[in-house]
Amino acid sequence: MRTKHSSSGQTQIPIIPDSRFEEIMNKKVIPYLASICACGYMEILPGGGSLYYEAYRPKDARGAVVISHGYTESIEKYKEVIYYFVKAGYQVYLADHRGHGRSFRETDHPNMVHVNRFTDYVKDLHAFVTGIVQPSCGSLPLYLYAHSMGGCIGAFYLEIYPHTFQKAILTAPMLGISVGIPPLMGRILGRIMMRLHRENTYAPGQHAFVPGENFENSCSACPHRYHYYQVKKEKTPLFQNSGSSYGWAYQSLNACNFIRQKKNCRRIAVPVLVFQSTNDSTVKGSAIRHFVGNAPTARLVRVPGSKHEIYNSPARVLKGYYGRIFRFLGEDAPENA
Repeated sequence: MRTKHSSSGQTQIPIIPDSRFEEIMNKKVIPYLASICACGYMEILPGGGSLYYEAYRPKDARGAVVISHGYTESIEKYKEVIYYFVKAGYQVYLADHRGHGRSFRETDHPNMVHVNRFTDYVKDLHAFVTGIVQPSCGSLPLYLYAHSMGGCIGAFYLEIYPHTFQKAILTAPMLGISVGIPPLMGRILGRIMMRLHRENTYAPGQHAFVPGENFENSCSACPHRYHYYQVKKEKTPLFQNSGSSYGWAYQSLNACNFIRQKKNCRRIAVPVLVFQSTNDSTVKGSAIRHFVGNAPTARLVRVPGSKHEIYNSPARVLKGYYGRIFRFLGEDAPENA
């Protein structure tokens, strides 16, 4: 796989073919990323509350991208995404959100996703950007790439800190959750459980990690990409986040409701590219469209042939997906390898 250049001199990034995904990731992508990676822990709370982060700084970068990962995910799941941004000439920075991956947790349940306040995610992201990213990237333009729960955090961030990023990409953002019951009922149930001091227990239908998930039931549309990370997840306990707590569900439903309000959407001051999968059973498409309709700087792109994890789609889908991303950031579209 070679980085190509168009007649205008702009970079074109080959997409890793499905059938050779594991081979190319292990032999080429991972060793290359390891050679330019700096990692560490950033203290958020006194006494051990730290976020694990990684930074990738290629030479002569044209900008810097901050990645905000999704629910139950980790930095490790984004190596392919990181690779494309780096090869396009961007520095990349990302941290495991609290309660995920190698970062600190607010519960003793090893697989549970729990947060006391959703705004803590936003505060963490701002601390990471101001404490690690901006001192490192200097005057480079700063962009946000955020998926699912990370997209909810990202949208919230854009409303509170409208001038930090120059552009933002929200991919299948969690702006409405498919929980099986009306959101208002879910919020009422969550409030009751919090008053009973049971916010740190699994919400209905949520449970500890169970190995052996079927690809057909996953959020990925590409079996090769799905199995590559699933093997790592099953071997590494720190990557085995699974079900959510009542507290997380309650806080997340409230955050989604807040973010979609027109008065809050109109605080966003930068261009936002919003991707929606045409086959997403995890987040509500109607909520994404509502947000885009209320945010004057946002535009919507629907992605056929994908599921919730659009970045884990087959190469034929990713070609168009990254094409839109790099055009949005000023790049040509990538080609298939």
